[in-house]
Formats: sequence, C-alpha cells, structure tokens
Amino acid sequence: MPIFEYTCKQCGKEFERVVFSGEEEKITCPECKSKDVKKNMSASTFMGNSIGSCATSFPKGPS
Repeated sequence: MPIFEYTCKQCGKEFERVVFSGEEEKITCPECKSKDVKKNMSASTFMGNSIGSCATSFPKGPS
C-alpha cells in the first residue's frame, strides 16, 4: 500500500496517509483540517537492509 508523509502548511503537523490514485486532492490535516498540505520526501522501505549490506559488500580499494 502506498503510504505518504505530509506536512500541514497551516499548523505544521506531520502525518502519514495511505493514498490511492485519484485521492491526492482529498488529503486534509488531521489537526486543523486544512487542505494546504505538502507531500514530504521519505526514505523508501522496500529495500529493507539491502543498502547497508550492499555498501559493506563492495571490495575495499588500496589503502
């Protein structure tokens, strides 16, 4: 399920929502009910721990 992080431009509340295609216009702040919200960039969780293991599995260059 697509979970997005938002910040309300009116009160500053940060919140998450499950948003399906076509529902982006319906997002409102749970605190002040404003529709003036900004979608935040967030780290993707689909990679799990692979980032750490990939970074450490590369051979080290000459020291």
